[in-house]
Amino acid sequence: MLAKIFACQPAVPGTAQLMIRLRGEQSVLASLTFCLCNNEQNYLQPDSNWSPAPHWFTIDGGYPLSNGSGFRIGPTLLNPLLERASQVQIQVKLASGETRSTTLQMVRDELFSSDARGQTGNYSSSSVLSTPAPVPAPEAQPEVAPAQPAIAPQPVQDMRPPKRSVPLIPIVAGILIVLLIVAGALWWFMGRDTSAPTPEPVNNQAEAPAPAAPAEPAAPAAPAIPAAAEAKPEVSACSVANLNSQSELDFVQNCVQQKLDSAALLTIIQAAKEAKKCGVAQRLYANRAQGGDTQIALAYATEYDPKDHKPSECFKTPDPDTAAYWYETVLQTEPDNQKAKQRLEELGK
Repeated sequence: MLAKIFACQPAVPGTAQLMIRLRGEQSVLASLTFCLCNNEQNYLQPDSNWSPAPHWFTIDGGYPLSNGSGFRIGPTLLNPLLERASQVQIQVKLASGETRSTTLQMVRDELFSSDARGQTGNYSSSSVLSTPAPVPAPEAQPEVAPAQPAIAPQPVQDMRPPKRSVPLIPIVAGILIVLLIVAGALWWFMGRDTSAPTPEPVNNQAEAPAPAAPAEPAAPAAPAIPAAAEAKPEVSACSVANLNSQSELDFVQNCVQQKLDSAALLTIIQAAKEAKKCGVAQRLYANRAQGGDTQIALAYATEYDPKDHKPSECFKTPDPDTAAYWYETVLQTEPDNQKAKQRLEELGK
C-alpha cells in the first residue's frame, strides 16, 4: 500500500489530497476508513490532539488520483500532521475487514496549514485601521498657528529694525574692507619672511623617517574582519556541526539552497539519523529524491526495503510499499536502473 498527501491545485491553506494506492486493487475506493499513529504510538483524535486510544476516521467521495484513490482532507487532519516532523503511520481498514498500514508520505514544501490564511487577514485589517487616525489632527492645528504670529511679530518688526539696519550696513562694510587690507598686508610680509627658511622643514622631515605611523596602516587588524565575515556564513552552513544549533526547518532549507553533492548529503542524513533528527533525514531524502537524484532515491528506498533495512529510531520497520514507491521514482529518472528494476520484481510490484 502507498499513502501520500499532495497539495490541491491550486494550493489552499488547510486543505490537501490524500492518495491511497492498494496493491492488487485497481478500482477507485468510494470511502476510506483509517487511523493515524505517530512514533510515540499515539493516535490522532477528532480534536487534533494525539491519544493512546485509536480513533478511526471515515472519508467519502473518492476519486481517481495518481493511479490510486484520492480524498479531500481539511485542517482537522492536515494541521496536526504539518506540526510534526516525525513519521506517521496510516492504517487503512478495507471493506473486507483486512487492515493495511504504511508510512504516510507528505510533500511538505507544497502544503500549508490553515494558520497561513488567518495571518494574512490580520495584516490587511491592521493596515486599514491605521490610515484614518492621523487625518483630523493636521486640520485642527493650522487654525491656532496663524492667530499667534499675526499679533506678536508685527510690532517688533515695525519698531526696531528701521533705526539700526540702515547705519550698520556701511559701518560693517567699512570694517570688513579695513580687515581685508590689514590681512593682505600681513600675509605679504609674513610670506616673504618665512620663504627663506623653507629648507628647515625639509630637514626635519628627513630626520624623522622613524615614525612608524605610515607603517601602522599597512599592518592593521584588517585580516581579523574578513575572518569574522567568513565565520558568519558557516553558522547557516549545511554541516554536521550545525545540526543541533538550528531548527529542523531552517537546517533543511539551508541544505536545499546549498545543493550539496549526493555523497555529502548522505553524510548529513546519516548524522541526522544518529542524532535522532528524523524530520531532517526524511525531508532531505524526499526533497532530493523527488528532484531526480537517483542515488538519494535508492538510498531512501533501502531504508524501507526488507532486504536491506537496518532498524533505527527514524526507520524502525521495513515497508515494502514505500520502498517500491521510491524504486519507481528512480525509474522515472533513470529507466534502465538495474537495481530498481530487480527489487521491484522481487517485491512483486
